[in-house]
Amino acid sequence: MQLKELKLVGLKSHDCHVLMQQLLAVAIQDILPNKVRLAITHLCFFFNAICSKVLDPVKFDDLENEAAIILCQLEMYFPPAFFDIMVHLIVHLVREIKCCGPVYLRWMYPIERYMEILKGYTKNLHHLEASIVERYIAEETIEFCSEYIEKVKPIGLPESLHDNRVGGKGSRGLHVITPSVQDLLQAHLYVLNNSNEVLLYILQHEGLVKQSNPKMSKNWVLKKHNKTFFDWFKDTIFANENASETLRKLADGPKRNFITWQGYHINKYSFYTKAQDEKCTMQNSGVILRAESQHFASVHDDNPCVASIPYFGFIDEIWELNYVKFTVCVFKCKLVDSNIGVRTDDVEFTLVDLKKLAYHNDPFIMAEQAKHVFYVLDPFIMAHV
Repeated sequence: MQLKELKLVGLKSHDCHVLMQQLLAVAIQDILPNKVRLAITHLCFFFNAICSKVLDPVKFDDLENEAAIILCQLEMYFPPAFFDIMVHLIVHLVREIKCCGPVYLRWMYPIERYMEILKGYTKNLHHLEASIVERYIAEETIEFCSEYIEKVKPIGLPESLHDNRVGGKGSRGLHVITPSVQDLLQAHLYVLNNSNEVLLYILQHEGLVKQSNPKMSKNWVLKKHNKTFFDWFKDTIFANENASETLRKLADGPKRNFITWQGYHINKYSFYTKAQDEKCTMQNSGVILRAESQHFASVHDDNPCVASIPYFGFIDEIWELNYVKFTVCVFKCKLVDSNIGVRTDDVEFTLVDLKKLAYHNDPFIMAEQAKHVFYVLDPFIMAHV
């Protein structure tokens, strides 16, 4: 990148694809007229859709029509010299997918990457072919032999950092803390509410609360359940001789002292706390949780609606609760108010205001439920600050 001349140099075709599909639509938010920006943004979304690994055949006709509309919009805003055979090719891309299958199975990026590996085999500049063939045959021979040797890792194939860490493992910043009783109880209640083994007991307790207070609203019953469930669950489990050891440990609660982390690997993701993120060049603290919850119109609402709502935020702390026989990792997050802090703009970008925080009494999410999200400063907002 040449900042003085405002040029991008040395980019390969795959780099250009990434820029167009992921970054260009964000970069032009405030530097082009609105109509031109929308046309280019729709072009970026079109390529992002056809290059996906999962495609819905039902949407092919809509994508084909969208390609024609995008070209017509570009013809209105760009000079004739812009349009050559490559631009016209967009019209035929969807039809090509119908005939040949997904794009990622046919493009040349894997071949180009492998050619770079083959070029690295060159040791004799006077006889390039001999160098490449010799190294290639040697690698193939070792690969063939390794199939007959147990517990041997394949040669030449890159391994993911997270392949063996699907179940969860701390990566950095180990500390032992003793939190307040209230914070520990909040984290423990969240673990109970998200445990499959405890689900039947949750439904049973809600039914008992409702039966004892038939005239009260569902909103009141839900709050009463949250306040009294832990003590009731503990008494019920210890009174049941057939309860499993896992349920007994959950009923007994976690230890007061437990481990915290600054980084954690789970589900092939790397998660960092916000404090650790500030020390790194990569952003790994942003999370999103899609959860189903009951929503009440008022305190007297007896017909709540169940909706799946995304909750955006970032990780403040990483706790590994110790239940003696097993551990459970939870993220203590700062979550954005879904009602006033999250909205969608005219091109369906999700705008999140990280200053409008909420849910301070329920900051925990299960580590296995968290998904990565990357936050980018909105160029339009930054230009008008």
